[in-house]
Amino acid sequence: MHRYTPAILAALFVGVAPLAGRAQDTPAPVAPWEFAFKKGETQRYRTYIKISARLADDSGNLAITTRSSSRHEIKEVSEDGTAVYEQLDEKFDATFNGKPVVPDPGAPKPKPITVTFAKNGLITKRVNPNSDPFDPADKVIRALQSMPVPTAPLKVGDTWKTELPNPLLKNKLITANSTFKGTEKVLGLDALKIEQKMDFPSAFGADESETVHYLATYFLDTKDHQLLRATYTVKNALLPFPAKNIQAQVYVSRIVPGQNDQSDPEGEKLINVSSG
Repeated sequence: MHRYTPAILAALFVGVAPLAGRAQDTPAPVAPWEFAFKKGETQRYRTYIKISARLADDSGNLAITTRSSSRHEIKEVSEDGTAVYEQLDEKFDATFNGKPVVPDPGAPKPKPITVTFAKNGLITKRVNPNSDPFDPADKVIRALQSMPVPTAPLKVGDTWKTELPNPLLKNKLITANSTFKGTEKVLGLDALKIEQKMDFPSAFGADESETVHYLATYFLDTKDHQLLRATYTVKNALLPFPAKNIQAQVYVSRIVPGQNDQSDPEGEKLINVSSG
């Protein structure tokens, strides 16, 4: 039986995810949006993660699944639109190679993660007191959770590029390539659908196995432009322990009363279907 603290596994990703009805035609260009955050506002999200990998010594395969629900509370909103929020897991469970992970009874309770989210959709700071500050698996989340805002109106199919710091390599940049895919109904709400791709090295002189390949699809509420749902896949993802051929799939959904109070079928399907 493997024992891992929920904080370590939960810190791997806290992602984004899609799935909804057919995309609709947008009658007019969509203007660059602003995130409408209010101090004291609280949202809850449910996250499902499935990770497959090969053990570093080639002695076998590795399979991890996690299911968690978290509370996000806006603590501060600056005049320039920058928001600071705290994220705290309220429920967490995991499996390791098909067996339930037994929480370490001596582990401290997780503390809130503090995130600074800028007006342009980039995460400029992320402090996780539950993780080793030098853990690359935790540091990369800062890039993966950013949702860059376009600088010009968009029609369906339009793309834009955004440069953001590589959290793993000092003074190096990542290019996020985003595409506006249209609008859909998600959790009973109108949503903008965005696809995003990033490829970036996790080390200087990185080869293919050290290059992170990221593909996300996420949906933003058309009223406040906060995240409704997202999915992403990360090839050559990072873990807080040695492994190779790592692939992570993540499904994240806001918990909306009357829509998905108890669970998310697509998320449950993700973590309960074998990779074959």
